[in-house]
Amino acid sequence: MSFLDKLTDAASTLGDKANDAIEITKLKSKINSEKKAAELEMAQIGRIYYEKMKAGQITLDDDVMEICGRIDAHYKVIEDTEKTLELYSQD
Repeated sequence: MSFLDKLTDAASTLGDKANDAIEITKLKSKINSEKKAAELEMAQIGRIYYEKMKAGQITLDDDVMEICGRIDAHYKVIEDTEKTLELYSQD
């Protein structure tokens, strides 16, 4: 095999590896995108059930109610912090 043939083979192999790397990156990106979409859908389910629980439409298991209590606590902190922020805005 001549030097030119070896060089051509090496370039071809590098090209194949580069194409594989691009394809792998695209596939990993698609996987990550789908994971994010699934997480958003899962959060939407949680939001629906949380709102139904707050409206008294459903009763949830104790472990879920505990999480809802923590969510309520976060919203309380947000509310209190927004009130504090309003005090600074009035000056």
